[in-house]
Amino acid sequence: MTELAVAAPLAEPTRLAEPSRRERRKAQTRRQLLDAARALFVKRGYDATRPQDIARAADVAVGTFYLHFADKRAVFLAFTDEAAQQLMERVRARAPGAHDFAEGLLRSLEAIIEYSEAHPGVLAAAFADAAVLAAGVPDGSSLRDRLAQSLAQALRDGMLRGELRSDYDPAVIAHGIVGLVQQGLRFGTHGGVDRRVLLDNLVRFCARALVTPSRVAHEENAP
Repeated sequence: MTELAVAAPLAEPTRLAEPSRRERRKAQTRRQLLDAARALFVKRGYDATRPQDIARAADVAVGTFYLHFADKRAVFLAFTDEAAQQLMERVRARAPGAHDFAEGLLRSLEAIIEYSEAHPGVLAAAFADAAVLAAGVPDGSSLRDRLAQSLAQALRDGMLRGELRSDYDPAVIAHGIVGLVQQGLRFGTHGGVDRRVLLDNLVRFCARALVTPSRVAHEENAP
């Protein structure tokens, strides 16, 4: 005789405990420190910023700083991590719908410029993390690495679809493009190059090097 399985009663949904007053104050203090560090790194740079400066700007004791961050590098990495997350969210929001590599790259560069304009000085400060990260911090943590990883995946996808040349190492090329774009945008900003001209040059240069000849011919012959 086949027994009917009895359905177990639905469990009560797990309710997340509300953060305590102490936890809220701790989070608020960390936020104050991170905001102060962000402003100082943008204004002074990493080397000229000290933990005591950050604590003073956040209106907390120096000892409080060390309750939240082990040292200046730790708060700098927290700053670059937050900037990277914000930037990548903006880039991902612009990327969908691009019909080819060139348009996808253009949208990504436009998102980077928009973020830079919305947060003056943040990218310049965050990109200066190479020396900081060199001493014992895992690869892939920096803003530059995150951008390169995202681009490398886009390159791999394009190669699998036959749109991009497959005789390149996606990771190597992605890091090269990020460096090219970084320097190109810096030059364009300081040199007063029209944004449309700047982006057109960067996108066409990268696309011509990466897009397969057959794909280029198809697009050029398209009505």
